[in-house]
Formats: sequence, structure tokens, C-alpha cells
Amino acid sequence: MLCVALSMGACAQPFASAAAGSDPAMQTDDAALYAASDIGQLLETVEVDATRLGGPSVSASGSSQYTVTQQDIVNLPEGENSELSDVLAQMPGVSIDQNQQIHIRDTEGPQFQYQIDGILVPLDINTNPPFLSMINPMFVSKLNLLTGVLPSRYSYATGGVVDIETKQGCGATQGDFTVFAGQRDTIQPSVEYSGCDGQLSYYLSGLYGHSNMAFSSATPGPTPDHDLSNSGQVFGMFSLPLSDVIKFSLIASAAASDNQLPNRPDLAPEYALAGTASPSSQDINSYLNFRDALAIAALNGAPSDQLSWQLAYSFHTIVQAFRPDSAGELIYEGVASTATHQDFDDTLEADLSYNRGAHTVTTGFYAADYDAHIEDDSLVFPVDASGAQTADIPIAIASNAQALNRLYGVYLDDLWKIDARLSANFGVRWDKVTGFTSGTQVDPTANLSFQLSPDTTLHGGLARYFQVPLFQGISPTAPAAFAGTSAAGPAGAVSPLTEDDVEWDVGLVQRVTPGITLSEDNYYEKTHHYLDTGQFGVVPIFAPFNYQTGYLWGSEFAATYRRPHLSAYANVTLGVNRQQGIATGQFNFDPAELAFIDNHYITLDHQPLVGMSSGLTADWRSYRFSIDGIFSSGLRAGFADQQQLPDVFQVNVSAERDFIVPGIGTMIERLTLVNALDKINLIRPAEGIGIFQAAYGPRF
Repeated sequence: MLCVALSMGACAQPFASAAAGSDPAMQTDDAALYAASDIGQLLETVEVDATRLGGPSVSASGSSQYTVTQQDIVNLPEGENSELSDVLAQMPGVSIDQNQQIHIRDTEGPQFQYQIDGILVPLDINTNPPFLSMINPMFVSKLNLLTGVLPSRYSYATGGVVDIETKQGCGATQGDFTVFAGQRDTIQPSVEYSGCDGQLSYYLSGLYGHSNMAFSSATPGPTPDHDLSNSGQVFGMFSLPLSDVIKFSLIASAAASDNQLPNRPDLAPEYALAGTASPSSQDINSYLNFRDALAIAALNGAPSDQLSWQLAYSFHTIVQAFRPDSAGELIYEGVASTATHQDFDDTLEADLSYNRGAHTVTTGFYAADYDAHIEDDSLVFPVDASGAQTADIPIAIASNAQALNRLYGVYLDDLWKIDARLSANFGVRWDKVTGFTSGTQVDPTANLSFQLSPDTTLHGGLARYFQVPLFQGISPTAPAAFAGTSAAGPAGAVSPLTEDDVEWDVGLVQRVTPGITLSEDNYYEKTHHYLDTGQFGVVPIFAPFNYQTGYLWGSEFAATYRRPHLSAYANVTLGVNRQQGIATGQFNFDPAELAFIDNHYITLDHQPLVGMSSGLTADWRSYRFSIDGIFSSGLRAGFADQQQLPDVFQVNVSAERDFIVPGIGTMIERLTLVNALDKINLIRPAEGIGIFQAAYGPRF
């Protein structure tokens, strides 16, 4: 795809080059910083400029950490117009799936969580793709990806933590307006404004997007068919000191999108519908729409150098609405479901940190209500015992459910600075969930980090994790409701279970020179009731289910190079996720596949064996040139994921120049080529229509 971005701002920054700054191979010696970045108590505004180093490092708690700065995002070929998934895909351990879905360290999409300015975001905001419209790189000041053995503060979705620091208003009043436009009917105007009013700091942004690329294309051709998207997103960040030691902050965000589901031509009809001629599969007219809103209010206090605290309340609501082409989906799939899944969330979290000598002790709690409402009204055909259609007049099936899902958790954590080079992090937490599923668990965590030399840091640890399913995807009444119809599936457990994992992690970060940093990290995880997602019928809303037992392992290598006017990075990831037996959600599988998985370990379909990403940015006078690329050895597909899909390879390039416009500021013009080599990348194979159809990467 070819795109042009034109950006103008009253105080837009000219090109800035990354230079040597803090040592990324070293963990911090400041326990207060640990409380701010790892525990999430951001008591003061953190200013990040373009010269700060990103890349691999070790967090204060000993977790693996990979940092992306605002300048790193600007350096990408699409800059701040990139999707958040494209930013994350340039990090080690991250793979990208159809429809911009992200997987971190072999986990399914819901098994990681987001944190904004030290506050945990409600779990169901992780749903792909609407999260991509709720959070965008435009308002990111810095982003840390934490993986491995996490501090005991984190639970419920522990495949990783995407820790976002937002842009602030005070210190650099700025207004920017950007128009991003290109092929596939792409047009995306956006605006940012930030500043101070007395002690009130504020940042505001908004965008509107229109394109013919709502979801991954169902065909290999350059232009998707029936893939229109209209979306909008607004974000606001406000902070105000209430006293010398207390700060109030408010985050508000909302997003909406209406999206056509792309089509494949020349499919053969599967069912007969009375009084209706079979339409072309190319003309099926289905939609998947989203509405998402989030508000977070927080108080942060630091009454002394030793004591700090945070109290935050979040409200979130999300609505996923699938609107089918009833005739077309009945004829081609035997079921047409009008589905509305919505969740209303209230969460309260608190953290208290006390530093005395070599120890920083932190404790806190998390309490949340996730009120999920499932409304599915479907048309199906009656069938006989063999599954053959017995009538061409559809019957109506209602499958509705509601549950108030409650999460409770408390934790205690100690960061122990044993000496100048050795640190230990020990913690324990207790969690409980009730609602669509129930479970309780006590989880210990232990991590060590050791500075072998001023340029070398070793780290390793062990943790037990408790993970919960995605609540708004659960539909416990569906299997019984569809029995004896064209949408029937095998019998089985309808409610998912909580997941119980034990993870080992060990790694090394090495600063070779002031501009070159290398890291290598390895992990192994034993899983019990591993959570994955599937779909009941053709409704493209993910429903959780469990495997019985399994394991996953991976190895990640990362390298960064940063000098004035030139920066580069490269990441290589190896990983395997193997599971055996289906414990819940058996209706997602046909009987033969179900029997095979119950007796064999299979490799799951959302992580390639080999993944690579790399990029380079060079400045020359008033010009900047950027290139990045991703490689995947291909996902799995077919019967019990026994088929290996082809390699995926995509290169994006851009060139830009800045101009000084008298009386206005800086104008930047950027030309971007997405998939500049125009390679046809098959991400998912063709199996039907809707969510089951093929998925291809973008074309030039």
C-alpha cells in the first residue's frame, strides 16, 4: 500500500537523533523508580525525549523489558499513524496474526494485559481488533513490554504487560494536525493538542479513519472485496496536583468502528433456502461493529521519600455487534446469527509502597466487576442424525446469557537490594474469580538479577500464574440451543476454566558499546487448562475454551544500535506451544479432530516456530529514511493444526522531509510503501466465509 502523511504543528519537533543516555543493560539502583515503573506508582510526570534509549533491558524486579520511545514510533515507516499492533510486532517474542491480532510469547490474545500511566486497564479491553482503535501510538510517550517472571502485582493475564506512559501537557505546549492518505480508500485525519492551564496538565487527541481494509483480506489480490471500515477515536489525559504530595489524574478514551467482513468469490452453496436463489459468495453483506469507552480516575501520593501510594477506579464498557447477511450465511454456512456481546466493568485497585534501607515492600489489591451480557438470535436449518438438511425453511434459536463476573486479588511484594550488584524480588498473591467460571489460587513469584559487570546483567526466576478467560465471549447456553440443527457441534463442557501455569525464565542483557545493546532470553512454561479462543458457528466473536495439559518454550534474541543520525534494531524469536486434550469448549471442533487432540500433543496455530523483525532509520540533512520488516516461518492450519503454512515476509519503507513554514511551525511530509516488495502473504487458510475464510496480509 502507498500512503502519504502530511503533518503540521505549531511546535512540532524537527528531527531528533537518538544518542547515548542511560545504560539499558543495567537495572536501576533507585528503589523509588522501581515503585514508579514496575509497581505502577507514577507519582510524578515522566518526561521522555527523543534521545532516551529504548530496546532490551532488565526491569528493577528482574523481568525482561523491551522499551519503545516516542521517537522509535516516529521512526517507523508509518510513524504515529502505525497501528499499535505494528509497533508491538517489532519487539522480540511478539507475533502478528490475522486482523492485527497480537500474540506475546506463544499466548492467545487475551492472555496479556495493558497498563496506562501505572494503572491496570480492564482485562476485556484486550479484545482484538477494537483495542487497536481504543489505544493508538499517537499518544504514547514511552512503551515498555514486560515479559517473563512478573512481579506479584500482575495476575489474570500474565503472558506479558504492555506498559504505556502517555504524553503530558506541561513543559511543551504543542498542536499538531496530520492527514494520512493512500491506496484502498485510506484517509485518516488526526489532531493533537497539549498544554498547561496553571498547574493543570492536559493532552487531547482524536482521529477519524476510513479505508477498505477493515480486516485481513480474504483474497490474495491487491484490493479486498467488501472490507470497508469507518472508525473514530478520542483520548484525553488530565493531571492536577492537589497538594505538594498528592496528584489527581483522569484518563478518558472512546472508540467506535463499523466494519464490513471481507468476502471470497466462487464458493459453493452448502444449504437450500426456500424462495431464495443462491447469491454469489462475493455479495454476502455482513458487519462486525464495535463501541468502546474507558474512564480512569486516580490519586497518587508520596508523603515521604520512603512512602508512596496509588488508588485508581476504572469504568469500561465494550459492545461487539455482529450483523449477518441472513440469506447468504444460511445458504453458505447453515446459520445466521445476530449477536451482541457487551461488558460493563468497574475496577478498583490500590498499591502502597514502603522503602526502608535495602527493602522496598509493596502491597495492594484489585477488585473488579465484569458484567457480561450475551444476546444471540440465530436462524438455522433442522437436520437429521447424520447432519443432512431436512427442511429449507429456517427456524429461530435464541441463546442469551448474563453473568456478573467478580475478580478479587491481594498481593505482597519485596524488592531486596542484597548488595550493589545483586537484587531479589519475592512476592505472593491470592486471587479469586466467580461468575461464568470460578476458581481461586495462591501464586508465589521469585526473581534474581545480578550485574556481572557494569555492562552485563543476568536475570532469572520462577513464578506460578493464575489466568482467567475473556468474559464477554462466553455463551454457555449455545451448545444446547443448537442441538439438532445445522449449527450443532459435539457435546462438552460449556464454561471455561481458569488457567494454572508455572514459568521459568532466564536471560542476559549485554551493552557491547555505548550504542550497541544485545539481549538473549529463554523461558519454559508448564500449563494446565491452557486458555485458547475459538468461535461457535460463524459469529466472529472469540469464545474461550481450555486444553487439558501442555507446555510452551521460547528463546528471544534482540539487538539495538543507536548513534546520532542512525539507529537500527533486529529481533529473532523461536517458540513452540504444544497442548493435548480439550477440557472445555468441545463444540469448537469436529468429532474426528477432537479425538485426535485428546490423544496427541498438537502445535497451536497462533505462533510461528521462527519470527524475526528488524528496522533501520537514517537522517540526512532535512530528510529521514526508514525501513522495517517482519518474517514469520508461517502459522499452523488444517486438521488438528497439522498443516504448515508458507513463510510470511513484509518490508515497509518510507522517506520524509521537514519544512519550516513561517508563522505556523514545522511541516513534515512522509511517503510510505507498505509491503514494498508486494509479496502475497497467506496468514490463515481458506475454510469458509466470515471468520473461517482465508486471511492475507496487505498488498502494495
